[in-house]
Amino acid sequence: MKVILALVLLALAPLVRAAGENDEDVAVPGLIPAGSFMLFYDTTGPLSFVANTPKDKPKGAPELGLVKGVSCQHGLSIPISANLRGTSITGAAGNGSFVKAIEEIKKKKPEVAGIYDVRTDQRVFAILGIYRKLCTEVTARAFGAAKQP
Repeated sequence: MKVILALVLLALAPLVRAAGENDEDVAVPGLIPAGSFMLFYDTTGPLSFVANTPKDKPKGAPELGLVKGVSCQHGLSIPISANLRGTSITGAAGNGSFVKAIEEIKKKKPEVAGIYDVRTDQRVFAILGIYRKLCTEVTARAFGAAKQP
């Protein structure tokens, strides 16, 4: 029995890889997944974002503190069969991009001229695989326009 288990594990070994392995130079967009029969799909997800560092903050620009923006995509999947790998009808919509999250920051605080020290995260909320929400969160330090002498 142990020999059979060892052979099965050896057979599966090439299929397994560590999380984060071979993704150093590959940008993977955070798009909400779609099911088998897709009726509607109009989503935008984050791909890449070049962020400023504290050195890039203009001299004399006032510090505005920590800011946060969120943008989301929503998906709905209605199962039409009762098995585990069942067929479903799906649809997805929403803008979960970095651009939308930063627009939200500027909408909340119009005095923001730029951001730096940016951190991003993605949050998933799902209900039984039927409803799914994928949100991109951008948290950063903001600065205002530099005062002219």
